[in-house]
Amino acid sequence: MNATGSSKNVNPAAAMLSLAAIVITIVLGLKLGWGAQMSVFVAAIVSVVAALLMGAKWDEIQKAGMENISNYGMAFVILTMVGVLIGVWLIGGTLPSLIYYGLDVISPKAIVPLTFILCAVTSVCTGTSFGCIATMGLALYGVGINLGIPAGVIAGAVVSGAYFGDKMSPMSDTTNLAPAMAETDLYSHIGSMLYTTLPATLVCAVLYYMIGAGYAQDAYDASAVQLMQETLAANFNIQVITLIPLVMILVLAILKVPSIMAMGITAVVSIALAVATQGAQMSAIMSTALNGYVSNTGVAMVDTILTRGGIKSMAGTFALLLFAGFMAGPMTAAGILDAFVSILTKVVKSAKSLVVSTLVFGWGIILLTGNQMMGIIIPGKAMGNMYDELDVHRKVLSRSLEDSATIFAAVVPWSTASAYIMGVLGVDTSYIPYALLCFIVPVFSVICAFTGFGIWNSKGEKKWGKGKK
Repeated sequence: MNATGSSKNVNPAAAMLSLAAIVITIVLGLKLGWGAQMSVFVAAIVSVVAALLMGAKWDEIQKAGMENISNYGMAFVILTMVGVLIGVWLIGGTLPSLIYYGLDVISPKAIVPLTFILCAVTSVCTGTSFGCIATMGLALYGVGINLGIPAGVIAGAVVSGAYFGDKMSPMSDTTNLAPAMAETDLYSHIGSMLYTTLPATLVCAVLYYMIGAGYAQDAYDASAVQLMQETLAANFNIQVITLIPLVMILVLAILKVPSIMAMGITAVVSIALAVATQGAQMSAIMSTALNGYVSNTGVAMVDTILTRGGIKSMAGTFALLLFAGFMAGPMTAAGILDAFVSILTKVVKSAKSLVVSTLVFGWGIILLTGNQMMGIIIPGKAMGNMYDELDVHRKVLSRSLEDSATIFAAVVPWSTASAYIMGVLGVDTSYIPYALLCFIVPVFSVICAFTGFGIWNSKGEKKWGKGKK
């Protein structure tokens, strides 16, 4: 009996050929410009054909695919709430105030570590690395250049900060996708990531301070910062009180309030503040929650970050989850994933090799596809049963997916993430060696694997030290 409960004998060569065909389909689709969603959609069709050729019945394929999709119900609801919150936070002045006050605390003598920290805070609160790079990141990049900081250095600090939030924020699509693929819950996933990301962040902050200290000057041209602040102040009622929802979502997450409840409570408070502080009408708030906020300030660097949000903005991620979920069904029904697991099991015998193989698998997919979502989806669905068999909690799997795929995409020159970074900031690949978080987090991931620190068994019991988590 295999891991999925199927008793059929699977030809390992046919299974590996099928898996290769699925991966190649995704790679080709991305290279041809189909986008992640349609590439996975076509790969799902290939998965169905492969399963049928291997003897699986359609009823089995359909049942497995729908069961997989049903596992993502929580993720769909959370992503819907994320879209609502971002839209309401924009019309309610929450995100504009965050940017305004963030720019207000810039210190020329510590611009590099401050860039890392402010971008990390912005990306955690917005859940988007791309949005953070295009706004707070772009503004701080301009300040750094005016200070005489090398472009690669300041851009690397921007990227590290932006991807901290992309990795850790409950608002981020990858932070929701990873636990969905690993079949664990959001807060367990975030808590697990603290073991690798928090120490890596502290190391990064120290290193950025050391790097930036040699470039600090006493004066700089603050025109870009001033323009952003004046634009925000002219279009929003900037107040500290508007930041309450950001504090709420972080505090509720720390208190482990169920994510949907936490987001629902925060949404109600956010709507009340939008009415009280910005004079927004309920009809406008509801429209923004659905369709997103459209900024027309006339200042490009402001309009880029403020034009986003809404439930409709999550449609692409919904489609990706839907197609990825169904794609795994045929692979499960035909025993393709089981055959892959049986081959890996011959090499992977412990939590150490399991985590390392997950990291390598994620890196390999990123190198092939240049797409961080694929680096999460494919290893996530392929390796879940291995974690069960070796008695390792799946929140270690979800963490390992993010420790590899989410952040590695930013330092692969041919990835969509890297192309975006270079396009928005106007920098070349010189930023890659200075995107320190992307290299330091996996180091701590391996340290955890080899020491047992931050590793749990399937029941949630710690494998290092005593007690339970």
